[in-house]
Parts: sequence; C-alpha cells; structure tokens
Amino acid sequence: MSSNPTIVLVPGGFHVSSVMDTFSGELQKAGYNTRSMGLKTVGNPELSINDDATALRLELLDPLIEQQGKDVVLYLHSYAGFPGSAAIRGLSKKERSVQGKKGGIIGLIYQTAFIPKQGDSAIGMLGGSYAPWHSVDHETGLINVINPKKTFYADVPDPLATVASNQVYGHSIVSVNAASGPVYWTDEGYDGRRVYIHAELDEALPPFAQDLFVANSGVTWDVKKLNSSHSPFLSKPTQLATLVQHVTQEFEKFSEGSK
Repeated sequence: MSSNPTIVLVPGGFHVSSVMDTFSGELQKAGYNTRSMGLKTVGNPELSINDDATALRLELLDPLIEQQGKDVVLYLHSYAGFPGSAAIRGLSKKERSVQGKKGGIIGLIYQTAFIPKQGDSAIGMLGGSYAPWHSVDHETGLINVINPKKTFYADVPDPLATVASNQVYGHSIVSVNAASGPVYWTDEGYDGRRVYIHAELDEALPPFAQDLFVANSGVTWDVKKLNSSHSPFLSKPTQLATLVQHVTQEFEKFSEGSK
C-alpha cells in the first residue's frame, strides 16, 4: 500500500469528515492510504476561506508532502474547491521535482466543486444570491440546509441518507461571501492532471453550474460524469472508488512520462 499515492479527501461545506468513511474504505481496499479532514468553517461562523486553507495546508498537506515526501492525489468536494485551490501553492509534483524535492501533488480531482479564480466568492459563483436550499441565519452567522436529504443525498438509500442528514451542520456565512485569494490549480504543473467529476443529478450545484465552472476556468479538465447526486461518496462509493483509482493510475503514468 505504501508505494501508492495517498489520496486526500476533503468534504465540502456543511459536512464532517466522517461522510467520506465508506468511500475511503473502498479506496483502502484497493490499496491506497487515505486521509480526510473536515473544514473549519463548518459550524464556526467567525472563520473563512483562509482558515480552511491554512488548516488544510498545515494539518494535512505539509505533513504528507513536506515532512514525509509522499505523492498525493487531492480530492476536493463542493466548497472545498475554495480553500483547496489556495492550499496547493508550490506543491505540484512537477514543481517540487524541479527543485529536487520528494513528493508532491500528482493530480487534482474536483468533485462537483467550485473552481474559483482570485476574487471569486461562492455566492458570486452562484449568480450573486444564496441558493434556494440555503437558510441564512444572521444571528448565528451560519447558513443551514433546508432539506439536506433532498439537496445532498437524493439517491442515497435510507437509513444512510437520514443518518447523513443528521450530521449536516451550519456553514459560515462569512466564508461563502469572502473573495478568494490567489489560486494554484492554474499552475502548469497541473496540466494533464486536472479531473472534474460531474454529478448529473446534483441538486446542490446543478449540472449547468458545474459546466460553467469548468468552462470559465480557461484550462483543460478531464470531465468524468456520474449519474449521481451531490454525494456519490455515499450513494456510489464502490463505483466512485473505481473511478478515482483509474484516474490516480493515469496521474501516475503521466508523472512517469514527464520525468
């Protein structure tokens, strides 16, 4: 298992890290080490994108890459595209190899995720207003989800959908209105190493929005389509793990060929 890249899983807003456990287990069965971390802005109204990006970098990516020299595939879900895009500065495998450093990110997987540019906010990328499924509570500073089961888990069977819905928490209003700082998915070190997983039944970020995110990025993404809701890691964990394994193997081949 240790010779394979480590797959880092970052769930989006409103979610806790345990939502990835079943999917993570499928990847581990296929021989991959995995790590996952929930975002700091879940349940914390005073925190924003930079807090998430800093935590992702210092608590997850730096220990694996800077300290252990691991090759990493970074899997970002939904809002995690914001902090993840900032946290990857200087970590591409290509860039680190040129510097004589071991390890690095060999590929990016954005799953129904925002692909922000500098200055973008999540609300701005949604058209400038909150989503119909948002319930905004300015007293607590959190956005809640009106119907998590329908929005996130429409194709997840019960009782799993109910259990997952009960583990959905409010998300920082500040974070979804904050402008992104510099982003690094644009780095040429990720050329040929960007995959976008498009969920065709997504009710949180509809397919047309996902298409716009990809088209407006101005770079090439290998788009993989799944007939799933916003959360294929719960509704189709085995199928998703097989897809991610295939993508990871392609990243590895690309890395070998670019040496």
